[in-house]
Amino acid sequence: MSMNIYELVEKICKEENIDYHLISEDWVMVLTKNGITKCIVGHNFPLLDQAISKVIADKYALYEYCKLKKVPIIKHHILFNPNNKYGSNTKNLITKYYEEYHQDVVVKPNVGCMGEGVSHPQNKKELLNNIQDLFKTNFSISICPYYEVDREYRVIVLDNEIRLIFEKKKLQVKGNGIQSIKELLIEENPSYFKDRVLDKSFNRILKKDEIYNYDWRFNLEKGATAKLVDDKEIYNKLSEFALEIANKLNIRFASIDIIKYHNKYLIMEINSSVCLNKICNFLEDNSIVTDIYRDVIKKMFNN
Repeated sequence: MSMNIYELVEKICKEENIDYHLISEDWVMVLTKNGITKCIVGHNFPLLDQAISKVIADKYALYEYCKLKKVPIIKHHILFNPNNKYGSNTKNLITKYYEEYHQDVVVKPNVGCMGEGVSHPQNKKELLNNIQDLFKTNFSISICPYYEVDREYRVIVLDNEIRLIFEKKKLQVKGNGIQSIKELLIEENPSYFKDRVLDKSFNRILKKDEIYNYDWRFNLEKGATAKLVDDKEIYNKLSEFALEIANKLNIRFASIDIIKYHNKYLIMEINSSVCLNKICNFLEDNSIVTDIYRDVIKKMFNN
């Protein structure tokens, strides 16, 4: 079952004798112990250097930073809004990158999370429309080549220690000739779909062995599922790579998204906002999440 971070942090604070208050319409958690006050904003914990937090939140800045530190990462190019002084060449760059990557690109907000605004346009017209929509609310966006991903993983790192590794799986269902798409989706990911309103097209009965892909993205917020990595070889490779990333980029606490692409591991993105509520839907025991947040809160007051 998904966990509410505010209730979880409040519970930890009571157990650890820490004063706890919610302010700013429940957006900011204020924790005080022994005269020291720390704030948690959303899922952002005050363990990271503020500048590093901003770098990893900015997809293009993170790409440039990783290149500088020789850390493998998927390619990103920045496009500035044509309505500001940096965007005079944006139209030409769109065409350049679109052709350079064989008319197969992904566009996304340069600063964003949970897959919001991320699209994989199927033609030039759709690309331009999607970019136009993004520029309505974004100063800059990222354009990347599309990667046909074999696997995507999320690794939680805390002070040079691996705390959790799980694989994210795009939601795909196979027809049996009896159940509708909606019924199969609910069966596969009940926590996401049981109360979700879907249009009539989802009432269609899938033919036997017919494959239906709900979303091309790996985001748990978009219906993807997850499972803990139990293969020792994969776990060890991901651990080694994630710790290398954390050390080279000076990261104390973050979730690192890693893809396997042509037998190589690459960073997809890094999140300084460590949100673990969705993974709880796929865990038999949520104590692993509680323990991570408890240790983070303790470190907030011990460092």
